[in-house]
Amino acid sequence: MKSVQLGSKHVGDGNPCYFITEIGGLFKNFEEAKRLIDASMEIGVNAVKFQTLESETITTKNNFFNLGVTGHISQYDFFKQVEPTKEVQMQIVKYANDIGMTIFSAPSHIKDIEFMKKMELSVYKIGSDLACHIPLLKEVAQLDKPIILSTGMCTLEEIKDSVNTILDTGNNQLVLLHCISDYPAKIEESNLKAIQTMKNEFKLPIGYSDHTIGTDVPFAAAIMGANVIEKHFRHPNNAANADDVHALIPSQFEDLIKKVRQIELAQGNGQKIPTPSERMNLIENRVSIVSLVDIPAGSKIKKEMIDIRRPGTGLAPKFYEAIINKIIKVDIKSETPLSWNMIEK
Repeated sequence: MKSVQLGSKHVGDGNPCYFITEIGGLFKNFEEAKRLIDASMEIGVNAVKFQTLESETITTKNNFFNLGVTGHISQYDFFKQVEPTKEVQMQIVKYANDIGMTIFSAPSHIKDIEFMKKMELSVYKIGSDLACHIPLLKEVAQLDKPIILSTGMCTLEEIKDSVNTILDTGNNQLVLLHCISDYPAKIEESNLKAIQTMKNEFKLPIGYSDHTIGTDVPFAAAIMGANVIEKHFRHPNNAANADDVHALIPSQFEDLIKKVRQIELAQGNGQKIPTPSERMNLIENRVSIVSLVDIPAGSKIKKEMIDIRRPGTGLAPKFYEAIINKIIKVDIKSETPLSWNMIEK
């Protein structure tokens, strides 16, 4: 698998899981966005993602949401409430860059790309809604920036078309995200095994964009090999939002990152050898061949003279039968671990 560089980090197998806070729609102004970016930085998130959208271009006016988090509502009216101004977008990108936080956005229409170029983003995200928008994919790929492509609502064949469209431009800086496009998503529909299916098929870094409630599913995804975890992120001091139900507050997101980092430490390198701690412990806690009685020099070793007990500093138990009837060369005290230099060959 080829790794992809996002900001200062490399993403892919053999690298730490890359965490993204999704803040699109979860801020009303620059101050609220700043609060989310600051919190992301404090808890060890790798990148912040928002959305570049305009209600005039993202949907028709007779199209409706019917989601758990929105109810039945006009999509146009919904997006009109959450669309960030260009001024705020420029502000948050500058602020994130100034404090060293990787930040990027997702277009909602091909026309958004011209404005996004002005923000000089280092990464482009393509949401699941546009995953099959071939003209847009070509346009973004030709910018020669890393692309994170969410694949909610997609079949494997559709993903192949989109991946090939991007790769055919010569841009191979691609990360795919498995995703379930429901809000909130049902745990039983998470289908986390698709992460490995996509790794096998595309030989690219594969992550998971989560919309379930809580941290159990994204944690499981990371343990099952997701190279990236993206999750909605809210701040308790920000105004209420429809995505709050499946978004994490800072303490929850921080706990998720800490748990994944602990598991990454626990996974090791796969070699089955004693650890440094075990090498210390095996001396006292393993067993070896020891004398049960005083054995004078010149004696033949009999079974009743020896036993297999701790510590592990003597001959290994596998030599027990081999030393029976061998001659002892030196006087041996009771409860002494035996060694080859005590025994005639």
